[in-house]
Amino acid sequence: MTEVYSSDGTMIGEFAFERRKIVRYENIPPHIRNAFIAIEDKRFFEHEGVDLKSIIGAMTENIQEGTWVRGASTITQQVIKNVILTPERTLSRKIKEAILAHKIENNLSKEEILFLYLNHIYLADGTYGVEMASQNYFGKSAKDINIAEAALLAGLPKKPEYFSPRKHLERALERQKLVLRKMVESGYITEDQRVEAIDFEIEIVPRRRVNYEAAPYFVEHVRKYLENKVGTEAFLNGGYKVFTTVNLELNNEANWAVKRGVLDIESRHERKIVSKNLTNTTQINKFRDNQKVQSVEPGIIYDAVVTKVGKIERLNDEDMQTYTAQIGVGADSGTLKYVVSSPFGKGINEFGNENLKGVSISPIELKVGDVISVKAASSEGDKKEFSLYINPVAQAALVSMDTNGHILAMAGGYDFENSQFNRATQALRQPGSAFKPIVYSAALDKGYSETSILYDMPVVIKDWAPQNYDGEYKGAIVLRQALAKSRNLATVRLMLDIDPAYVVDYSKNFGFTSVLKPYPSLALGGTDLKMMEMVKAYNVFASGGKLVEPQFILRIYDRNGRIIEDNTGGTFVSQEENLKVERGKKRLDIIKQLAKEQGRETSADLESLKEDILIDTNDFFGDSEYGFLTPNEFLNLIREGPVDFSSSEMAQQTLSPETAYIMADLLQAVIKEGTGAKAQKLTELAPVAGKTGTTNDYTDAWFVGFSPKLTTAVWVGRDDHKSLGNKEAGSRAALPIWIDFMQEALTNYPGGSFIKPSSLKIVSTPYGDIPYSVDSLRKNVLDSLRNNVMIDGRESEIPSDSYPNDIGQNSNDSETEIDFILNR
Repeated sequence: MTEVYSSDGTMIGEFAFERRKIVRYENIPPHIRNAFIAIEDKRFFEHEGVDLKSIIGAMTENIQEGTWVRGASTITQQVIKNVILTPERTLSRKIKEAILAHKIENNLSKEEILFLYLNHIYLADGTYGVEMASQNYFGKSAKDINIAEAALLAGLPKKPEYFSPRKHLERALERQKLVLRKMVESGYITEDQRVEAIDFEIEIVPRRRVNYEAAPYFVEHVRKYLENKVGTEAFLNGGYKVFTTVNLELNNEANWAVKRGVLDIESRHERKIVSKNLTNTTQINKFRDNQKVQSVEPGIIYDAVVTKVGKIERLNDEDMQTYTAQIGVGADSGTLKYVVSSPFGKGINEFGNENLKGVSISPIELKVGDVISVKAASSEGDKKEFSLYINPVAQAALVSMDTNGHILAMAGGYDFENSQFNRATQALRQPGSAFKPIVYSAALDKGYSETSILYDMPVVIKDWAPQNYDGEYKGAIVLRQALAKSRNLATVRLMLDIDPAYVVDYSKNFGFTSVLKPYPSLALGGTDLKMMEMVKAYNVFASGGKLVEPQFILRIYDRNGRIIEDNTGGTFVSQEENLKVERGKKRLDIIKQLAKEQGRETSADLESLKEDILIDTNDFFGDSEYGFLTPNEFLNLIREGPVDFSSSEMAQQTLSPETAYIMADLLQAVIKEGTGAKAQKLTELAPVAGKTGTTNDYTDAWFVGFSPKLTTAVWVGRDDHKSLGNKEAGSRAALPIWIDFMQEALTNYPGGSFIKPSSLKIVSTPYGDIPYSVDSLRKNVLDSLRNNVMIDGRESEIPSDSYPNDIGQNSNDSETEIDFILNR
């Protein structure tokens, strides 16, 4: 089985042809072994692979009944059937089994045969082996289950699906009683233990759907990547351990920020979740009778009517209520739990709470008689639960990346179960004005500054006549305001001035992989790009001009503990060598202690003991053959707390620190005074910068932004490329989702600062405190002299306590006053 882990060591995905976990013989409790032996092969320790007495008894019974009612296969023969041969039921097959069984008995011990059997036997519900079955049915390891639970498992091999405790618990319990009686007859348990086991109430846990629970879009992205890397068969059978970068807390917030944002858009355009309201009992009963549904099936979507409403509990830290609704679908009924969320008011920060599993989100409180769409969840017994099914017209996606390149969160759409298409990694969409910072960065490196004059005036290029969002013209405008206010015409003129071909070539600094054409429309984002490209590009500004390839894999081990991919970085690798040495010392101490206890003091004995210890691949100390941590050591390490996996080796300086800093300042102006003003409240947590983006007819809405530690992109649109609706610009549709997510993210990654290179001077101007290079200051003076407009400017000193990590704000240069000219 291939296992996928989050950055804190939580398993978030598992993939296999057969769901199985191998567990050592010593770790399988005696009462599990005894239960299987008692019901499947009571003379297991007496025969040599084939039990003649059992065969004669089975033949007699089958002849009397006139049909095949029971077999006489020993556990050894079942191992042959399950591991070596195929499950045929023919005479020639039985002869082959008998021959092989004898050979196996001569080469393996009884314990080794039982080890193979208990790890390979099929136990229904897609599970193989006692360990996986224990986790699947009881939610715990095999070493932790009791006699009652062991007997239930032991009853399954005869007819696994027929006796499946998840589907047919009553049948399984009847079979369990037979197993317990056989255990008493074989002397494995007492009569009192049998009665106690029968009285024990078996609880079957809900089916674990790990791949769909924590980070479904991210896990699916990992699956596709690894399948592509090693092939489907190797991926499913290879037993890989995949350690990833995803932060579950932030990924959870990303999912809910996207849901809240999409529901907000749906409600603004009256795409309601309630199709109609039935006003009286007669109408409700008639509606249910017409459905002709006797019993709902899990996973199927139904129209349902609300028959009763109530409140369950108040969330701990929020003034929000958890609601319950009793709903009816034809002759069936069940419960729907939900939370009413006013999107972007108070966030639902507790959706990671165990108590809130299975809770839906609704923009409104439901009333009796409301007809809604629901999805039937898997039911346990007579208790049926439903989730609110909303299939919105709008979609959204969010990706957040640490500035070191690690993907922390990925929400590829509103609901993974509704649509597995990952809009964060697969969709090609036009970025609109979110592409403008690339053009402005290119202009800076062409000699422009924040206060260079641009012209926001009409321009016509062949058949293309771009317009500003508001349809107005500002005339002469400084570059800073042109970007902050997202003036289209000023940007197109800037693009033409620096040459579209230059911008396309300059874009290589940001790692774009999509083809960019040197057309003027590129200035307004008139090209298809993937969201991951936009995150990577903006991260160059956030990280001081460094291009970092997004990483979602930390490390991949194969089944033998060898590393097949490693992105942990140089900082960690140096630490890992020390950890390896410490581990080796601890391991040697354990070997020596065991040797002393067993009276084995010679070097040969030590080597023998060493091999005994290494048999257990799950042991913390594992195999010391390699010069790096074993998979379980690595897992334990990340579970202990955050580990620094950053590496300067993975970053390439593609922009000058000066250009990156000025761009960060320009994009902070978008939030301070431009289209991103709603995000100003986030500056209490950290400095933030970013840019809105909107395409024609409100087809795509974007906000891409960053703090000194995080870069996050949000896209909103429709899969059919139709309009989101009037006025659904980036500032209205995408920015609220970005704010919603970043409020939570910045509590985990607060503060920081954009580091100002010492070569830049901060100058007080009518447009704010502006960073200039010495060259751009001289150019501004010359340009201003030509226009005969003089404005006094002073180099300002930004208080050193603005953000504690900022450096280089106070200059010791003797030039404390600069007279320069600016165009207004």
